[in-house]
Amino acid sequence: MSPSTERPQIGTGNMNWFLRSLFGFEHPTTTAERYFFNLFEGFVAVFTVKYAWTWATYVQQVSDVVLPLGIANYVNVSVLFQSWTAFGVAGLLTLAVLLGWTRTWRYGYVVALLLLHLLFAARYSQGEIPHSSNVLGMTLLGLGLGLAVFDRERFRRRFALGFTYFSIGLGYTTAAACKLIGTGPHWLDGHHLQIWIYEKSIDVFAATGSFNFTFVQSLALDYYWIATLFLTIGIVSELLAFLMWWPRFRIPMVLAVLGLHAGIYASMRIVFSVTTVELILLALPWACIAERIFARSNVECPLPHFRSPDTSDKEEDFPPVPSSSTDPNERPLQPA
Repeated sequence: MSPSTERPQIGTGNMNWFLRSLFGFEHPTTTAERYFFNLFEGFVAVFTVKYAWTWATYVQQVSDVVLPLGIANYVNVSVLFQSWTAFGVAGLLTLAVLLGWTRTWRYGYVVALLLLHLLFAARYSQGEIPHSSNVLGMTLLGLGLGLAVFDRERFRRRFALGFTYFSIGLGYTTAAACKLIGTGPHWLDGHHLQIWIYEKSIDVFAATGSFNFTFVQSLALDYYWIATLFLTIGIVSELLAFLMWWPRFRIPMVLAVLGLHAGIYASMRIVFSVTTVELILLALPWACIAERIFARSNVECPLPHFRSPDTSDKEEDFPPVPSSSTDPNERPLQPA
């Protein structure tokens, strides 16, 4: 099947409205949005490469697989241990990312994702199951699918961002559901948070030789109801994360997830730095803000990921495009 060069046909009725809300294929693109996406894509590319080389270096200390994860159930990842092979994989990944970022090879990001998962399975084969890199990995998948399926950059951008919002919303909502299924309503019991804080204090003390409770931790330890409130706010934020699939709720829900991470850091001193930065990039319509500031424009924010689509099925005509544009479906900023 050849890549799509036409406007994606995404169905009719409620499904059509949902997919138009999520991807916004029918909307024109501003120059500011194009610059923002270049920044966003560069962020994902840089940290993908960073993770790859960090994990390749770490597996030089590993000798055996304790807990096979993902592809490690089918591929012998021990060949990466204490071997130059891991650095070779990281080098190939770096090349694949570069080919995808420069649009030299449309399958570059897909190959990079497969190699990243291979290194991930090797790095976390000792029993630890982290999720700090999951959001970045799903974003890389969105970039890879968009680049492989579509020819037009506008559609690639729309798909990558929409897929990222979908993955984040689905991931956090299902995480909350798993907690409630596994533990039941008792997961909200504040005693759980108090136990976790004490356990974390032991880990920190063992590593550094000192530990002092933060103000938030002291509140949670001194007042059971506050600890319960913290857990309740966190689980509600996760459960409702899927609402970011719709533009109307996108900003408040991404900010709520950011608040969740802020609470995790304040109460447990656990920080997901890369995920937090990506959520900040996705939380607000930064391209629209830039347009208002630098172009001094007072027009309605044109970004499709922060506005609801037209409920009709009528195709919109695109505005005239200057001859200097490299993409016939993109338009520059229009000063007021």
